[in-house]
Amino acid sequence: MNQELRNLISLQELELKITSSQKQIADVPLQVQSIRSELEALRKTHQDRVAHLQELTKKRRAAEGEVDLMRTKLSRLKDQLMAVKTNKEYTAMLHEIQTAEAQIRGEEDKILEFMEELESLEKQVKSAEKELETSVRQLEERARLCEGSVPELESELARLASVKLELESHLSEDLLSRYRRLAEARKGVALAEARDELCSACHVRIRPQVYAELRSTEVLHTCDSCSRILYIRD
Repeated sequence: MNQELRNLISLQELELKITSSQKQIADVPLQVQSIRSELEALRKTHQDRVAHLQELTKKRRAAEGEVDLMRTKLSRLKDQLMAVKTNKEYTAMLHEIQTAEAQIRGEEDKILEFMEELESLEKQVKSAEKELETSVRQLEERARLCEGSVPELESELARLASVKLELESHLSEDLLSRYRRLAEARKGVALAEARDELCSACHVRIRPQVYAELRSTEVLHTCDSCSRILYIRD
């Protein structure tokens, strides 16, 4: 393999690394935003759970207040029952007392349901608070590391750019131009390794004579299908 081809291979590998680093840097704001959105969703879920707990507590207190009023009313009805003078009035008053007692039992059943739901929800909230604290710490650390990686990536990018200039200086102008045209047409991949008599880029079979010459000569050959410059690794 001639030295220029070696340099071309190194250049392509270097440019692919540069592209990867550039993408990583460009992706950082999106990754951080994704983490922030995840944090916001976790906090919103917890806030909704707490709000539901508070709403249930209000309903329970309202039901307890209603029961207190009903008990006061029931007490008055029982007092009035002693003062009635006719059977008709007594029957009507007794029916009203029974209705009030049924209403009280219904409200008390509701209160019991609220209390059971509240007990379960309070446990969930307490457990979720601990999980939220852990998740928030982890996500904030991920965001911090993500943002903190940018200077290192930029430094590596600058180093790679410097090495790239050095490599380009060792290539002829014609070969570099040819490489550039191919790289632009083939999404940055101008060279393809020949492996098992196949082009590793497009997987088309290489003519036996060309494959043999790739091993024995320093002449540059291209793939008949994708036009990439072929090489066999030493």
